Amino acid sequence: MNNYNDNEKRKRFHFDNLYWSDPQDYELITLYQVGDLCCKGGYDIEGHIQMCYEISYMVSGMGWFATNGTRHPVKQGDLYISIPGEYHSGKADEKDPFRYFYMGFNFNKYPYMQNTLIHIEKMLQKIEMPCIKDRLGIDIPFRQVLGEINHVNEFSQLMIKTFLHQILVYTYRNFYSSWEQKYTPDPEKLQNGNIIYRIISYIDNNLLDLTELQDIGHELGYSYPYLSRVFSEETGLTLQGYYTKKKMEKAMEWLQSDEFNITEIADRLGYQTIQAFSKSFKKTIGISPTQYRQFHN
Repeated sequence: MNNYNDNEKRKRFHFDNLYWSDPQDYELITLYQVGDLCCKGGYDIEGHIQMCYEISYMVSGMGWFATNGTRHPVKQGDLYISIPGEYHSGKADEKDPFRYFYMGFNFNKYPYMQNTLIHIEKMLQKIEMPCIKDRLGIDIPFRQVLGEINHVNEFSQLMIKTFLHQILVYTYRNFYSSWEQKYTPDPEKLQNGNIIYRIISYIDNNLLDLTELQDIGHELGYSYPYLSRVFSEETGLTLQGYYTKKKMEKAMEWLQSDEFNITEIADRLGYQTIQAFSKSFKKTIGISPTQYRQFHN
């Protein structure tokens, strides 16, 4: 009992929403728990068997989570997935303890939902490494869903469902949509695959130096219209869309730190004005750069 009380005292705050006695149905999933835990150094997550899927996002700090006895270091920006039936535990670092968002849920089994869910559920069950760096800004829907729960008003249920589904899809994409980082050409499309790989590598390595996408054609020895068509056919993205996506990822990285102000970020990413940058950022991410920085602060 004393150990439990000592551990409870190590919590700075805990915004916990439990629905085990009254599970909340949000179409694709049933929600059992969602919350925000901030703790002091040495806080223990008592070992337990997972009764549902759990997605955790490390807001700040560091420590470790364990799955079936195997420890995995976690730090700010990491995403961690736990599967039903696994043994889960964790501990916050003594000097830099973590704060994390979490969401406990199960997939609904309605027959008409199977085509939507079966792929995501099966792929989550095949995860070999439960920890990965978030690349998509999953903290935003986490903050938004907690905000809606804390201030329920008209249309809150609809918004909560939307944000929960977004967290689920972001988790899936973080673990399984990594072609842009580890692209392996299809043997049957080796030539096109090689071109895509070269385009992605060139954009990634010259992101801050590119002034016009047409320059890629000159560098790779192909016409820009040809590269644009092949890229779109093979990836489902436009070249401009991929280029903008990579710039927004870099913008989010800088906005999470105090290294540059927003005007400097816009300039470094090649935008003529801060207004143009803000418009592009909001169109892609859904909120303004200022709001995004406030969320992370």
